[in-house]
Amino acid sequence: MIIHSCTEKEILSELICDYKTVKQIAKKKADKFLLKARKSGRFIRETDYEGYHITTKLNNKWYISIEYDQTNKIPWLFKATCMVEGLNKSKDYYIVRGLNTERPYFVKVTTHALKRNRERNQLDKIMNIPLEIIACNVFEHRETAICQRYVDIKYVQLIHKMDDADALNDEMSYIFLTNRGVYFGKVTPEKNYVFKTYVSAFMGVSELVNVERNKNTKWEKEGSLIYYMFHMHQYFNKNLWDKDMLEKYLYANVGEDTELEITDEASLYIMRP
Repeated sequence: MIIHSCTEKEILSELICDYKTVKQIAKKKADKFLLKARKSGRFIRETDYEGYHITTKLNNKWYISIEYDQTNKIPWLFKATCMVEGLNKSKDYYIVRGLNTERPYFVKVTTHALKRNRERNQLDKIMNIPLEIIACNVFEHRETAICQRYVDIKYVQLIHKMDDADALNDEMSYIFLTNRGVYFGKVTPEKNYVFKTYVSAFMGVSELVNVERNKNTKWEKEGSLIYYMFHMHQYFNKNLWDKDMLEKYLYANVGEDTELEITDEASLYIMRP
């Protein structure tokens, strides 16, 4: 069972072990759902969702989110998060990634970060969406996120007067760019990741526009950093962007056939799915 005092190795080991069970359960649920849909004559043309809470043999609590769309070649996909009681009695949400790479890793997303996600995307005004659902959607399916060593922590304070900007410290010295927004947090000694707070994609886009338009701003350096990360995100996630957006930004700035590489000495990390 994962508890807050576990080592990183222990946490990762249990997440990997659990994930095999989680994947099997997701497949059984999906097969049953699609069989029922076929028997009823239903064809799913718009995304449908199901969610399940489970407890594994290691006594870890998971939430599984399954999405269905029979217009896709693969008619279903799943995402999952492991919910663990943190040091301050609030939950932490673990996402295991990189299972098809040489070095699997986990991302720990705090309750605070997920609440900020819900608030800043105004999801709480629509309905009180459970945090485990938001945790499952931190990343798009098969998304490569971009992590960059944060140059100036004061950059956060420009984002629409963030009410928790003053809470940032040296342990939140990395910025993480995903398709659904920007997180701030840290990289652990064993190269796992902790997401501690969040700003929405809408809140961060103003500085991208400033850079694109060559508009003078005292945050030019920081805006340029996000702009660079944005291009890297497009490069490693071309399937998430339509052709017009790729041509407008990525191809217009670096060329369509340019190959980008990340060296071991770079301050930028690629977070493989």
